[in-house]
Amino acid sequence: MSEKNNPEEEKQQVDNRIAAVRDLIFGENIQQYNSEFEDVFNRIKALKDSNEKKLSDSVTDLENKLADLESLMEHKIADLNEDLDKKIADLEDEKADRKKLGKALAKIAQMLQE
Repeated sequence: MSEKNNPEEEKQQVDNRIAAVRDLIFGENIQQYNSEFEDVFNRIKALKDSNEKKLSDSVTDLENKLADLESLMEHKIADLNEDLDKKIADLEDEKADRKKLGKALAKIAQMLQE
């Protein structure tokens, strides 16, 4: 059992030495790269958050404009319906006047025939 641990322990020591040498040679560069990557990730996150807020604001703005347009269209339709009702009423009055005129002419014709 101690024979199995020895090769594993030796491998672990070699790995630790390699890591120490790597850190000595590249440690400063790795820290600099990590710092730069962290800055890039933070910028990406800030841009993502900004874009999400702009998108949300745009959606809200569009929803408000659609609601305003819907309200305007409802008012326009109501106004057109009122105008149509008035014109129909005027038309009915004109027809009633024609009927009265027709009756009056019929009476005049009867009186002329008598």
